[in-house]
Formats: sequence, C-alpha cells, structure tokens
Amino acid sequence: MIATVAGQPDIPFCVLIPTRGRWDLLAKTLKKMPFLDSRGVYFGVQNDEYAKYAYTCFDGLRHARVVAYDNPTGSVAVAREHLRKDVLRVAHVQMPKYAVVTDDNAIYTQESLNNLVAATSEYRRHLNGKTVIMAGMHNTAKHFDRNLIPKKLKVGQFTSYPNVAMIYQCYPMDLYARYRYPANAFGLDDRHFFLWCISQGVRDFRVCMDAPFTKSRYQPGGQGSILERADKCGQAIACLATDFPQYVGCTGTLRIPWQFILQMESSDGTFTADRLVGGSMRKEATVARSGTLRIKKR
Repeated sequence: MIATVAGQPDIPFCVLIPTRGRWDLLAKTLKKMPFLDSRGVYFGVQNDEYAKYAYTCFDGLRHARVVAYDNPTGSVAVAREHLRKDVLRVAHVQMPKYAVVTDDNAIYTQESLNNLVAATSEYRRHLNGKTVIMAGMHNTAKHFDRNLIPKKLKVGQFTSYPNVAMIYQCYPMDLYARYRYPANAFGLDDRHFFLWCISQGVRDFRVCMDAPFTKSRYQPGGQGSILERADKCGQAIACLATDFPQYVGCTGTLRIPWQFILQMESSDGTFTADRLVGGSMRKEATVARSGTLRIKKR
C-alpha cells in the first residue's frame, strides 16, 4: 500500500492483521473496509481454520495476501511473528518503509490509515530520522488521555501527543525487521515489542489524532474464553518479566485481583464474568459477577 502527504514522496507500507475464530466478523469488516483488499495487506490465519476463512471471506480477496501457519497455543505473538517474517521474505525486493500492526476487529477508514503512516513519516523527519512509534487514536482516548492531549504538537499536516498506545500502530520497518516475537508473549505481544524498543534506545511514542479508530473488546474468538485469556496473560507476564525484569519490576509489587480470584475459585467451581479485571472501569468483584455466561472451570 502507498501513503501520501502533500509535497513528499509516496510512502510504501504494509498492514499486518492476524485473525483467529472470527471468520464471520472479518467478512463483515471487509465489506466495511474494502480498501484492505490491496497489495501490501497481509492476513494471518491458522491452518486449522483456513477452510472456514476461505469460505466466508478469503475467496473474495484479489490483492491482499493470506499467510497460513500452525499455532496450536493460539498465541497472538506467534501469529504476528509469521506475518512479520513473511513480509521480510516476500517484500525483500521493495521493502515497505512502515508496517501497520493491528487487530482483526479494529475499525478505521482509508484516510485514517493513510494519516497514521504519513504522520509517522512526518514526525520522523521532524526528529531528523530518529525512530518514532505512532499509534492511532481510540475513541475513548479523549477520556483516558485527557492529561496528555494538551501536550499535542502539530508537525506538517498531522497532530499527535506523547503516549504509548496499542491496537493500531505504525512501526518503522528498519526497526521491526530486527525484532522477533517470543511465542509465549501471547496477547501481550505489543507490550513485549515496546519494551524491546525502549531497550534499543527508542524514546518517542505518540498518538496521531488524525488517525481515529474503534475496537470492541472481548468479542468471540481471538484469544479465547475468559479463563483462556487469563492463562495466556499470566504466561505472557512471566515472559515480559523474564526478558525485561527491571522494566516490569518498576511497579515495585504485583497487583493481585483478590476478589476476582476468590470468586473464580468459588466452591461450586463456577463464576460469571464478561471480561478480565485489567482495563475495566468496574470494581473487580463487580466484574466477576457480571455477564450472562456462566463459566465452569476444568
């Protein structure tokens, strides 16, 4: 794909989207976002789900590339590593300058995508070539980033503010080519990459206000059930703490959601929850009682 900004050369980039258990959702997404059927867009899918995706949405693709792989643990990090390596293998003749790394349930426009890449390129020029990681602006950022947005800066045509943000991100390919995802980073793949970036001397992380996007949390598929997500998250935290002990240990302690765990380990072996505690605006005991799905522990 090509991003454009007035008065500057075209900017080649790729878009990397792993997907799991969401063939029906992705089919709907592609109808909303037909621009994703373009050269430079890579969809990653597990071999055991390939037929379902081919039937529902991949048969209609004409230009996007589909990368299939084995991923028995359902690790997001494994999926992202296969996509990263495939770009390096396929695009070595004309390597894209940037990689947009995002999720299968993130929603954005073609203009937003163009702005995300162009803003990254413009800000890198502003830094005289130094590395910057740029993320899009989630629709909840006006609330959660309200103390950071006043620090915004306009560079060229694009406005951004300093923050480390997830889900819809743009990485310089010369940096991304040197990284490798560990399989046990699971769904904390972005955190592992960002900590690695910091260890490599990267200091500039920003959010582009001209690249809006939305995403629904805890949709079916992805990392699996609530308990599967909890297990994978625990293993991923161990991975981050092993690889970057000082960074992870900067909290000085480990927050344990005691009330959630006690309800999870209730005497009858069942509990109700619609999400994990992290990122929720509700108290942990309330989270454990919410939802309509009754979860039975193995």
